[in-house]
Amino acid sequence: MIPISFEKEPKTALRIVTLISATGIGTFMSSVDATITTISLPVIKDKLGVELHLVQWVILTYLLTLIAFTTIFGDFGDRFGNKRVFQIGLFIFSIGSLLCSLSNTLTFLILSRTLQALGAAATLANCTALITKFTTTENRGTAIGLNTLIVALGVTLGPIIGGLLTDKWGWPSIFLINVPLGILGLIWVQLAIPSTPSSSYDKKGDALGSISFVLFMFSSIGSLTFFVETNLHNNIMWGFIALGVAIPAFIVFVWWEKRVENPAIDFKMFKNRKYAYGILVSLSAYVGLSVLLVQLPFYLQFENGMDLTVTETGLVILGAPLAMAVVGPISGKLSNKIDARIIATVGLIGIAIALGFFSIVLKPELPMWMLYLTSVIIGASLGAFISPNSNSVMTSAPKEKLGVASGLLNISAQVGFTLGTALSTAVLSVSRILFQKYNGGKLEDVVNYIPSLKVVSWTFLEDVAIYISSLKIVFWTFVVMILLAATISYLRGPRDKNALY
Repeated sequence: MIPISFEKEPKTALRIVTLISATGIGTFMSSVDATITTISLPVIKDKLGVELHLVQWVILTYLLTLIAFTTIFGDFGDRFGNKRVFQIGLFIFSIGSLLCSLSNTLTFLILSRTLQALGAAATLANCTALITKFTTTENRGTAIGLNTLIVALGVTLGPIIGGLLTDKWGWPSIFLINVPLGILGLIWVQLAIPSTPSSSYDKKGDALGSISFVLFMFSSIGSLTFFVETNLHNNIMWGFIALGVAIPAFIVFVWWEKRVENPAIDFKMFKNRKYAYGILVSLSAYVGLSVLLVQLPFYLQFENGMDLTVTETGLVILGAPLAMAVVGPISGKLSNKIDARIIATVGLIGIAIALGFFSIVLKPELPMWMLYLTSVIIGASLGAFISPNSNSVMTSAPKEKLGVASGLLNISAQVGFTLGTALSTAVLSVSRILFQKYNGGKLEDVVNYIPSLKVVSWTFLEDVAIYISSLKIVFWTFVVMILLAATISYLRGPRDKNALY
């Protein structure tokens, strides 16, 4: 029997286990599929007979579609019901997964991944909205913390599941497994979660706003990708072309959203300081995490760095999502009683401290325990940040716009990863050029750190010194950014103790 509680307005409160288990299937699948193809890309490349830089679009297409459409489907959830759009998303995701498994060309696979990502966007956009609607201020932090755990497990287990399935049954199986899970999710959501009628079902949609937003997101994130994609012919030219499309699309989007009666993204939401600051610091946190997930693996495997194997690198990186999975639910539960901005700000400071520590000790050879410690601290700090920040954002959002609020919160992570990747790569490249030009890098430090100095050429030592010095600049750049985000997080103001939903 589902317990029912009433506040100032009739409101159904679900048991957290029921709610999280129902929404968690879609969340888990969407999170897993963001990383499940990473290990399988070489196999897909060989089976489909394409170049590596082309097969990477199997991942990139999923990411770009997710970023572009998550907020749009959040608005659909507010208009037509969050549960209804969530279920439609599960169905589309399952169909897309089936088509991915049947793909025999790269073009068909990319198109199928686009369909799959559309379904993932619909589920992710409305998941947090459903959690917010069916929880109260007393247990919302716990529920969001558990949802964070599911996301962390999905991201962590994605490559592992992908590798095991590919080795056992071939790469199509990594997509085919989603079909029965999707059907199970549809049935359980239907049985466990009450309907969510919309407060704006009869209102006219915002077609131009939605189209201009999608065009802006695709072209802007695409431009960043093109600029750093050195394997793409004339990548700089394509980057500027995409940027040339993004700027007018953004101008049209802002101009139209301020004038239309029912905007897809209501800018009035950002007048709420808690909501606006929460979205901004969420993006900043994932920008910081991108350094760990993008630059650290290169350092660990690069011959100018630790020169570890892929397995050893994976074990180091694994510490972050595992720590996040442990700390996330705990911090979420704490945010039910302690002001979320305090816990979130402490989490951001923890990320900055970990990055700063790593910048100080960075050298060609580091003890493995130090690498594990850095990874775990960053993951635990991110776990301490995500749940309370999400709780703060969703509690401060207008309840008739929970789908849009949830969508913006989710895409802030994807945009943060993408911006962080592009920014860290750019800072590293510029730093290396400057160090090379002005004879930078401390060679005497490298000499002391490499025991096998006698068999290493001076040119190699110079390359190592420049790389390590440049990488330190990257990490310190992100330390400053995260500390600024921590300041903004604290300045959002205390939580509203009189929140009604």
